[in-house]
Amino acid sequence: MSYSGRVRFRTMREKNQRAKKRLFSIALAAVIAIGLYVAFNWVSIRDYLATYFY
Repeated sequence: MSYSGRVRFRTMREKNQRAKKRLFSIALAAVIAIGLYVAFNWVSIRDYLATYFY
């Protein structure tokens, strides 16, 4: 089977849809990571904030 160097043309709509899907995935991963960080370090975060609002 020979290799074809041609790349399929993608419209701006298709490119924007792929970019939006990628951005959504990255944002979702960031929210989950921040949520896990807060869940595992809740006591230290609370103590740190308590020093400013005592």
